[in-house]
Amino acid sequence: MSGRTCAAEGCENPVPLRAGQVGRPPIYCSPAHRTRPTRVELSVEVERAETAGDDSSRDFEVRLRRGTRSVVVASGLGRFSATALATDLRSVVGSQTARSTS
Repeated sequence: MSGRTCAAEGCENPVPLRAGQVGRPPIYCSPAHRTRPTRVELSVEVERAETAGDDSSRDFEVRLRRGTRSVVVASGLGRFSATALATDLRSVVGSQTARSTS
């Protein structure tokens, strides 16, 4: 018998004791209740840069994004150059997600 309840959300099952176990004690009643973090995919984006009234054709940027975090890899590119760079980056990072905003 165990005095601990499963840590899975909504589960009231007791956690079984394991005699002679080395390491941390279990907190879940079964392997199925162990949560694994979902991995947020890395995406490569081509977007028009936010410029104040500039009608230049070289105003695209390439950005890497994972969830809410992002980094601008290059800016001030023409559309063709930005698209070519994004294609190369996708092949390197293995991303299947493509997002282009113009």
